[in-house]
Amino acid sequence: MKKGLINIVLLVLAVANLILSAIIVFAVVPAMNSHTELVSKVASAIDLEKGGHDQISDGLSIDSIATFTFTDKILVSLKDSGDGKSHYASFKLTLTMNKKDDDYSKYKDTLANNEELMKSEINKVISQYTKYEVENNQEAIAEEIVLKLRKLFNDTEFIYSAGFSDLVTQ
Repeated sequence: MKKGLINIVLLVLAVANLILSAIIVFAVVPAMNSHTELVSKVASAIDLEKGGHDQISDGLSIDSIATFTFTDKILVSLKDSGDGKSHYASFKLTLTMNKKDDDYSKYKDTLANNEELMKSEINKVISQYTKYEVENNQEAIAEEIVLKLRKLFNDTEFIYSAGFSDLVTQ
């Protein structure tokens, strides 16, 4: 009698195990697959794939970039933020350029000579922002600077990006 009861308990446990395994297969696994797909999409959106570390976006490799850093810090008077105080931004700016662009060889030697002209364009861009906007929208401002500088150099695209360093607002 004890053997029969143990066999029945084992059979019930085996059936319960089979039912729980089926629940896992049909309920949990598809949910995990959708999570995996979501993580893959997010990773590709922010370029965390294996090959993403050796290239800047759009296929520009680290070997094909050059930088130009303005010799002095740039000081810009910012737009009035309504608090009655004058605000300023002080920063160093570095331009990243595509060495493989045809216009790079044409303009690379003129960058130092045109530094003051470029600073003037940068000043025009940044002076239209308030202190708060400069502190919180650096990427958008950098993109706008790149567009203005590209226009300054006859709508060329050898200037790839701009980056701030030592940004201080007051």
